Amino acid sequence: MLLFVYGTLMDIEKASKILKRRVKTAKKAFLPNYRIAFNVPSLYGTGNPNIEEGGDGVWGVVYEVDEKTLELLDKVSPRYERIEVEVIVDGKPVKAWTYVGKTKAEVKPDKSCVERVIRGARTHGLPEDYVKMLEGFLNEGDG
Repeated sequence: MLLFVYGTLMDIEKASKILKRRVKTAKKAFLPNYRIAFNVPSLYGTGNPNIEEGGDGVWGVVYEVDEKTLELLDKVSPRYERIEVEVIVDGKPVKAWTYVGKTKAEVKPDKSCVERVIRGARTHGLPEDYVKMLEGFLNEGDG
């Protein structure tokens, strides 16, 4: 099964730690009609990554995972819930699991999260205009 990630899990170092295995391959994926936001309140009062319906789409990557990995993510991500979405991979629509915030708030983006998302986006070769859009969140961040 596929896991679509759009936030800090695009960063290979973080993904390897959280997913408890070495992440070697990921495929670019696009989730149409969504937008990225940094509005899931963190323990520090800043915003963590989230996706919301309505928008020009969200770029990310898909990892091949098993049910045990998804169950682990369910446990370590209590502020998020797992949903099934349809993403475009290699020009074809495929089903994938992803995580969306349970609670949203008007908070400033967490700068370290934004930086990790940008690093992951660059590592995976996501479109430059999308990376530039992500960089705009740094101006809104916590300094």
